[in-house]
Amino acid sequence: MKDTEKEIDDKTKLIDQAEKYLKHKDTYKAYTKLKKNKQDTFYNEHTAEIILFESANKYLKEHLGESKTLNISKWKSELTTLKKDKKSLYSQILEIREEVEQAEKVKTCIEQLQEQEKQLSQVKRNELDL
Repeated sequence: MKDTEKEIDDKTKLIDQAEKYLKHKDTYKAYTKLKKNKQDTFYNEHTAEIILFESANKYLKEHLGESKTLNISKWKSELTTLKKDKKSLYSQILEIREEVEQAEKVKTCIEQLQEQEKQLSQVKRNELDL
């Protein structure tokens, strides 16, 4: 379950960063194509977008490895599958917990019966001794 949750978290971050990258890519390209004297003004006007792009770019380079393609639709599909898997695992956990509860109830009943039998045996021995 923890592995699945980690995969969901990682995939969600990857999708989020890829979307930020694509959203701010044009702004960043425009920024890099400007001459130095105009870059400062452009940077001041678009600081947030440029920082978001650079951050997303760094994240993607670290997490994509050899693959340089942004296959967001594939990742979203994988994310949907992972969420279904998590839901299924959670259902299994709930079923197992319920089975454990039932087993504990049965165990308690058996222990109570054994204790009652023990007491009855003790009473019978005492009666026989009289």
